[in-house]
Amino acid sequence: MDNQLLHDKVKEIEAWRRLAQPAEGEALLHHIGMSLYRLQGWPWVALAEVIDSQVHLLAISEAGSPKAGFSYPVEDAPCRLLYPAGEHADFMVFSNNMRRFGHWGLLQQLPVRSYLAQRLSDTQDHRQYHLIALHNNLVEEHSLPKTLMATSARRLSAEIRQKAEHRELARLQKITQHPSLALAFVDDQQRLEWASPGLSHLLGSPLNAMIHQPISRLFPQVSGANLAISRQQPVHLQQICTLADGQRESLVISIHGLAEGFLLNVAPPLPDALFTAEEQPQQLAGRIEQELARLQRKEEVAALLFVDFVSLGEDPIGEDHLSRLLNWGAEQLRNVVRKEDFVSRLGDQLVVLTACFDHHGEVPRNQLTAIAAKVDARLKQDPPLEALPISHNLRIRLITSWDSDIDEVLDASHATIWQPQAVSGPLQLGS
Repeated sequence: MDNQLLHDKVKEIEAWRRLAQPAEGEALLHHIGMSLYRLQGWPWVALAEVIDSQVHLLAISEAGSPKAGFSYPVEDAPCRLLYPAGEHADFMVFSNNMRRFGHWGLLQQLPVRSYLAQRLSDTQDHRQYHLIALHNNLVEEHSLPKTLMATSARRLSAEIRQKAEHRELARLQKITQHPSLALAFVDDQQRLEWASPGLSHLLGSPLNAMIHQPISRLFPQVSGANLAISRQQPVHLQQICTLADGQRESLVISIHGLAEGFLLNVAPPLPDALFTAEEQPQQLAGRIEQELARLQRKEEVAALLFVDFVSLGEDPIGEDHLSRLLNWGAEQLRNVVRKEDFVSRLGDQLVVLTACFDHHGEVPRNQLTAIAAKVDARLKQDPPLEALPISHNLRIRLITSWDSDIDEVLDASHATIWQPQAVSGPLQLGS
């Protein structure tokens, strides 16, 4: 290896060694600036943020030393290529023709002849950043420090993301510490894993006395079925609770399903209308729990029929249209099934819980087929709206004495798709 190659290799190793050193904030930017300066003599490095079509240089490093920042319009600068309208571009931008950017304010501040920039991604704070390297000499594209630049951008992205997460955590901690908020997190084993001071204050119970207890011990109405249903739509329960002052008061327990558990919010009652509609999910939860308990005692089966609506066109069904369609569909189903059957909305679909079948040891295929056929025929008639082509899917899920997992019972992906004898025409949904 000749002396020049050895010298270049040593400079590269030194640049990467410096970049690998622990640093944060402006110190990290100065490490990056010194690495690029030692490697190829790039005098200036800057972290920039774009706000309202203006580029703000948040920090500038001049050969590893701080330099005052300033701002300029994004349209005047080479970085405009990093922000194409309606897109998120993660590629680098390079230019060594500064005559194209005659109105760029930075040229009046620094003798820039080559420009290299990398947009930062995944910072999670919904803001737009890019890393800039500037050279006072012309640099050929084949010799650009692309790998070092990309690695530096990733380090800056990670630090911005970490700071955003810390700020968000601090905000959440302030919110959850507020005494008026009674919150709890329940794990998948239905045990209370975390509770806010507000819940402790409301119930007059120390936090350490509640943590790790089954949630049903604290709130008996929070059953496994209600928790399972909350994974598809929020559940609101009313329960009489003994408060810290000894008074008994009706409270609302709102349950929201999360990826690894459930969030509970305890508050004064919501309007009574929210608890009288037949579609309320806690009524479905109660019916399913009753059905499972009954099937444990008797050798019979029940079934869930799932109904969902799909668009046959390119556009999905809008939320308002879907709500109207589900309300209409629920009414049609109630006119078809028996009085002892139960119809409810569950997320973006409808479910029918049928009464028991006297199957004498055989799966009641004929009965299930007859019910599904009546439902299918009814949903083809008199659609509420016209214009957008809509179809419906039916799935059937048997419930037996072997079933005990409410999550699995309510999972439509475990149900069998029902196919009509003849292909049906689409419903028409409109504005």
